[in-house]
Amino acid sequence: MGVAGLIVTAPRLAHAEESTAANDAAAPGTHTATLAPVTVTAPLDAVPTVGYQPRASSIAGPGDAPLTDIPQSVSVVSAQVIQDQSARSLDDILANVSGLVQTNTLGGTRDSFLKRGFGTNDDGSILRDGVRSPLLHNYPVTLDRVEVLKGPASLLYGIQGPGGVINMVTRKPEDTFSGSVSYLHSSHAQNTGSLDLTGPLADVAGGKLSFRLTGEVDEAPYWRTSGGVNRHSLIAPSLAWHDANTSILLNYQYTDYTAPFDRGTVLVNGHPRDDLRYVRYEEGWAQSSGIQETANVRVEHKFNDAWRMRAIYGWARDRYDQYLTRASAFNSNTGAMTRSSDANLGRNDSENLASLSLLGDVATGPLRHQLMFGFEYERQRDFRGDTIRGRATPGFNLFAPVYGLLSPGGVPSATQSDSLSRVTSYSGIFQDAVHIGERWIVSAGLRFQHYEQLSGVGRPFVVNDNSHGQKWLPQLGAVYKLTPAVSLYANYARSFVPNVSSNALTALAPETGRIYETGVKLEMARGLTSTLSVFQIDKQNVAVTVGDVTSTIGRARSRGVELDVAGQITPNFSVIGNYAYTDTRDLDNDVPLVNAPRHMGGLFASYAMAFDGIPGRWRLGGGARFVGARAGDAANSFTLPGYGVVDAFLAYDTRLNSFPTRIQLNVKNLLNKAYYPSSASNLIVAVAEPRVVLLTTTLSF
Repeated sequence: MGVAGLIVTAPRLAHAEESTAANDAAAPGTHTATLAPVTVTAPLDAVPTVGYQPRASSIAGPGDAPLTDIPQSVSVVSAQVIQDQSARSLDDILANVSGLVQTNTLGGTRDSFLKRGFGTNDDGSILRDGVRSPLLHNYPVTLDRVEVLKGPASLLYGIQGPGGVINMVTRKPEDTFSGSVSYLHSSHAQNTGSLDLTGPLADVAGGKLSFRLTGEVDEAPYWRTSGGVNRHSLIAPSLAWHDANTSILLNYQYTDYTAPFDRGTVLVNGHPRDDLRYVRYEEGWAQSSGIQETANVRVEHKFNDAWRMRAIYGWARDRYDQYLTRASAFNSNTGAMTRSSDANLGRNDSENLASLSLLGDVATGPLRHQLMFGFEYERQRDFRGDTIRGRATPGFNLFAPVYGLLSPGGVPSATQSDSLSRVTSYSGIFQDAVHIGERWIVSAGLRFQHYEQLSGVGRPFVVNDNSHGQKWLPQLGAVYKLTPAVSLYANYARSFVPNVSSNALTALAPETGRIYETGVKLEMARGLTSTLSVFQIDKQNVAVTVGDVTSTIGRARSRGVELDVAGQITPNFSVIGNYAYTDTRDLDNDVPLVNAPRHMGGLFASYAMAFDGIPGRWRLGGGARFVGARAGDAANSFTLPGYGVVDAFLAYDTRLNSFPTRIQLNVKNLLNKAYYPSSASNLIVAVAEPRVVLLTTTLSF
């Protein structure tokens, strides 16, 4: 991915659409129902998104490529979609992507997703600008868009499961000054203020130096009983320098946060009870508090028209403490519950990655080669200091809760404290995408990965796994362009994940996976992109955690069909929609995988308009999403009910004095549906937020 292109082109185009509408809306004599067209000043293939429509991505190769040229399924949620939906979390954003659904969130403290039926809350599949992120929770304020690469991504991203990766693309510094301030207030008493500034600083060493500064402060009382507070403060400065041949990007983000630790509700006579959705069995002191930090450096240098070099260093760390109330028994008839006061203190999860790549775009006779030769070092480390597991205490009644019966803290367990898991890897990567004539693109890649893993726990520390190995990871793909707008594609790939866990009773065999996938992609002239894919994924040595013990279940399979559509139907009417049929099986026990629905999908649409005699432009829209019934735990001892949710929004673009201003009203869960997005056991069933109304005012300059 060319850094200079990211710095200048993509974010500016996203803002250009919004400001053009506001400018035209305020001008005298322009109150018509047809919006002015967006002026695009760069080749469309180089623009990642236009409105709702995804156009290009570098998530699957060495450089930006049109989605129709990529032999894998890629979904993109654009800045315009994120804004229209007033997305406050990755869960909100990824509801727009087929085949992705929430799984066990560790008491609501982790972003956690199944991808095509596979995934855990710490599987490393969430990336930040292409670098694995160990952060528990991610905040959308810094994001320009979110990309999802379906299927195995081990060729480019190393140790990954076969379901796919989620890449959060952050906003970059721009060479033109712009900014915005926003304030959000919700019916749940959430108050959020944010600031985003970017622009040039100086001409330095023959190039341009630019900055970006994004910040946010958010606080809200938790909506459930015995709630506590949900708050964070974030600051994200970044600098970019570029001349004709070289670009350098540096960014940093610091976040201080506190979030309720909430394992949700329990099953009553085998089913969740809707009237208990507000009743929390955790005490008010049950929360997760910590500090997140990320830093990235990216340098790219162009030697000539054919060859360039890219160097990346990424570092991230999440240090936090968790106090939680664990339920160990529940009587459905009386409501009596047994709980304990637990804690995970001194948590420190970190990631270091350094890579160096040589990228080429060369011709050999009639063939064009897009080449990558790369070397990579990566170190993942998870540490937990004091581990407190309190005594099981009766006396709490969920049907008539009285809080304050348990106190936080306790005596650390010598056998469960100082839990450490570490994986270090060294890799060599080769990839070649060969363009054969006007219709064929054939890609092949190979990663050689050497890994070293260490895990253990206890005081004194006891090592339960200290091993190493290596793996060859191939990937093959092909695209055939029936027309410039219609492509057929197919791919085959393998994945590999060392199963390192301090919770395992013995060393776990590595997990391996393979995928076969084929599909068709369309890019319609008006501005609509769609992908239809059919796939089968096979995995061996799948790790699952039941209670505090991690083991493998042997073999698992996922096969299905996915459809993603996003873009414009008319110049004023935009849509983003998805559907997935996913059949997952634990092949050894012949049961579906936990939290994986067979059917899921959604559709969200917006319409832009203006009225004679009323200055300004209006956007209105909404949508619905559904998730089918799914297994509630690995043993399939109960089923989570399916659900459907409806959202709506209305936005007004105008001017306040000379400043473009947007006032936007969102209603999430419009019908106030009680639903349960994921679970881990009959005592850990996540509860979704009830209806909430959000009012956001944004002033741009």
